[in-house]
Amino acid sequence: SGVNVVSNFKFDDKRTRTALCVESSINVLEGVESVSSSMQLVFMISDGRIERDSRSKLRRLIREMSEKNMLMVMIIVEGKNKVTTSNGNDSILSMKEVSFINGKPHIKHFIEDYPFPYYLVVGDLAALPEILGDALRQWFEMLAQIQNGA
Repeated sequence: SGVNVVSNFKFDDKRTRTALCVESSINVLEGVESVSSSMQLVFMISDGRIERDSRSKLRRLIREMSEKNMLMVMIIVEGKNKVTTSNGNDSILSMKEVSFINGKPHIKHFIEDYPFPYYLVVGDLAALPEILGDALRQWFEMLAQIQNGA
């Protein structure tokens, strides 16, 4: 069942090569026989932490996917403690980063410069199957609207 699959996720790697994962997704989807007008949906499940130096490459890859009728949705799994803490310091939504512009520090939220335009933040891992079901339902509704409007 979905809960058994979800319980096997560990998220304990030191680093995720997100751009490589996106490139691999593109390669797999390009190899699939499909009707040229159909859109393809990819869910990437991660802790959502992305290295600053790979963001521009990820934006380019996401744009390439869009041009090929592929939609990538990043599902950020945080766990109950990170989303529900009173100050939210551990949540990706509360994380801040410092950059320097003309030698002066500039602080912004990590998510402001996030390369994935479509993302979900999941606090409770057990809710993941329900959230995926809702996302798929919305996906099919969107496709139906596109087809009816065309």
